[in-house]
Amino acid sequence: MKRICLLLLLVILFVLAIARTPAGNAAPQAQGANLLQNPGFEQPFSGGVAGSWQRWNLETPKQDQECLVAYHFTPKWNVETGSALIRDGATSQYIGNNWDTWSGGVYQTVPATPGTTYRFTFFGRGRGSNEPSPAPSENGLQINMRAGIDPNGSGLWSDADVVWSSFGSPHDQWQEFAVEATATGNQITVFTSANWAVTGINQCRQFLDTWYDAAQLVALTPPTSVPPTAGPPTEVPPTAIPAATDVIPTEPAAATIAAALTPVSTATPAGSATICVNAFLDANSNGLHEADEDYIAGVTLTVAQGNTIIGQAVSEGREIPICFGNLPAGTYQVGQMVPPALEMTTQASATVSVAEGQTIGLEFGSRPRAEATSVAEMTPTEAVLASTATPAPATGSGGGPDWLVFLGLGAILIGIALLGALLYMILRR
Repeated sequence: MKRICLLLLLVILFVLAIARTPAGNAAPQAQGANLLQNPGFEQPFSGGVAGSWQRWNLETPKQDQECLVAYHFTPKWNVETGSALIRDGATSQYIGNNWDTWSGGVYQTVPATPGTTYRFTFFGRGRGSNEPSPAPSENGLQINMRAGIDPNGSGLWSDADVVWSSFGSPHDQWQEFAVEATATGNQITVFTSANWAVTGINQCRQFLDTWYDAAQLVALTPPTSVPPTAGPPTEVPPTAIPAATDVIPTEPAAATIAAALTPVSTATPAGSATICVNAFLDANSNGLHEADEDYIAGVTLTVAQGNTIIGQAVSEGREIPICFGNLPAGTYQVGQMVPPALEMTTQASATVSVAEGQTIGLEFGSRPRAEATSVAEMTPTEAVLASTATPAPATGSGGGPDWLVFLGLGAILIGIALLGALLYMILRR
């Protein structure tokens, strides 16, 4: 009888051990080696920049005293040693300024294999306020942080070939930014970026700070031949854009262009036509871009043909438009999607016909909403995605019931039954 009891006790312990095993913990997927030098922004720093990284920034003059016209002063780079502002390691990269808005970051150029797709990620956070720490960041401010890859490795943030991720505003918390691109040369350049300047919104604060840490660059695919494509958006001076005389306005509803652009595909037919788009601040709401009205940032501009999106980019509040080139002759739908803080003063979309070798230029107008609308709750890209997103069903990692959960419950029930039998036999003695 003692042997039977001992055997039952061992069975119970075995069953309970199985039941305590975590379900669904698959082995982590193997990743390639990190190709960056000093990806954690550790010491030594030179000129405020972590070793192996270099600084970049945009400079534009200040045009008004109300901080409603975007301008960019040179920020400050420095080493961050405060533990609350470090994600990994002993230090992080700080970039910020006081009172004056700025746009900039750090970059690094590394060897690459043409035809290989690379993924660049980093973690960033920001804080904007007139109050010193530990006061929280003002969530209504746009940090416009993003990641970039130049597939030809020019080292120029303004290169038209740079592929940028979507914008984000990570107030008082770390957020990962990621972008992928296929190398076209024997080196690539990766960028961190933030832009506090937004035309139409006063973003001037005593503290306009950002931090960066835990960067990574990995190869995702083996080398392949690089097919010719239409290429990413390019920039051309506005003087090269003829008047858009063949624009046909459509219904001025944001849902119109959003509905017309689904499903999204990435076809890039080759041709010689070009469509250039920009967004302006329509201060008097008359639908016309007048000489005293500046350009505005944060508007998503899209060129599509039927259900295929040819190109999409977010305006930066600069005079130089965003151009989509190498297009075949034909008819295209061009549209704007504005963030919650803005409302349109021109049509949401337009249909244009462009001939081979021709360049068509369009501008869309918008203005700040009369009511005080917080724009930090979602970025322009997030606003577009939120308007068309469908909640995902709550399922297991395989899309169905997790059988390991049921197995664990069954093991527990068997253990309880065996324990009851053991107690019954002991009590009978």
